Amino acid sequence: MIVTVVDNYPKISEQDQRLRRAIAAWEDGKLTDEELERVYDEVTQQVIAEQIEAGVELLTDGQIRWDDAISYLARKLEGTQRGGLLRWFDNNFYFRQPVIVGKLSRKEPLVLNDWLKARNWANGVPVKPVLTGPYTFAKFCLNQHYASFEDLLFDVAAIWNEEAKALASAGAKLIQLSEPTILFHPEDAPVWSEAIRRVVEGVNADFALYTFFADASKVWDALMQLPVKIVGLDFCSGEENRNAQLVQSEFPKDKILGFGIVDARNIKPEPVDELARQIDWAAGIVGAERLHVNPNCGLEFLPRADAKRKLETLASAVKKVRGS
Repeated sequence: MIVTVVDNYPKISEQDQRLRRAIAAWEDGKLTDEELERVYDEVTQQVIAEQIEAGVELLTDGQIRWDDAISYLARKLEGTQRGGLLRWFDNNFYFRQPVIVGKLSRKEPLVLNDWLKARNWANGVPVKPVLTGPYTFAKFCLNQHYASFEDLLFDVAAIWNEEAKALASAGAKLIQLSEPTILFHPEDAPVWSEAIRRVVEGVNADFALYTFFADASKVWDALMQLPVKIVGLDFCSGEENRNAQLVQSEFPKDKILGFGIVDARNIKPEPVDELARQIDWAAGIVGAERLHVNPNCGLEFLPRADAKRKLETLASAVKKVRGS
């Protein structure tokens, strides 16, 4: 049983506005690229420390440099231009839609350098690199170059595979793909399944695939057949994921469950006893050794103090179950 997180973490708190001020100064030409990078580094180190203090045992870098789940990766690719703002699912967050104007290629590492820094700052606590899944990324692009969506998707998958191999060569043991969009497109299961297989192929590392914002019932069979070690499910937004019979009868014996039970879109804290009851239930079904316990999605939707409090509550619940 491991306490982990999904991907992002709040960048700014009421007490710490330096990143917001730094970005504004950089946009006005009053701060150099190097000075802005130092602020990004400082905030990332603080976020990593906060996760550790809260009891997280498998970290992310918090994606502090990411403007959103799509455009941060897009700007590291040849063949893209910045598009307009679109809403990120049903959240009050927006992302900058990439416009695909040429054949995509990786002009620089996507997350490798960020992960290497985070690993050095984590004082021995494991850190997993996170990539937005290839299908989610491609689905939110405006394609003005490729003859078909599949052509675009499979080029994205090839680039993601290149990045994953670089991460594995640098020592990453586990790589996470965040793929919420597949839950809303069961009709594309053969396509997104093939794309994920192409990302994983030949990579000497394990993969986690996290879904959120909905239940997985409509894509269950395809999801469980993917060549990934960990499957993350949202037990807050996805009511069908709470169906004990579904998980008990069909969750594969060779996979680990990413158990998303802390609502990362609601500041109301969950009672420790209720979280412990849910963790104990899941451990009884899949086994404690096959359980990663985490928020249902990234924490950036919350105020920073609430995000840390949620993680502290989750870690306390895990300790309670371990103790019993």
